[in-house]
Amino acid sequence: MRGMRNHIAHGYFDIELDLVWDTVQKALPELLNHLDFIRPEDPN
Repeated sequence: MRGMRNHIAHGYFDIELDLVWDTVQKALPELLNHLDFIRPEDPN
């Protein structure tokens, strides 16, 4: 995550949009599942 953030923040025009889209489609849902496990939603 840190590497992707740094690349986007400092890469300016050298951003591979296909890589960003692939990350959003594949890695982000997996990350969200892990976050739900770590911090379940508040039932209130």
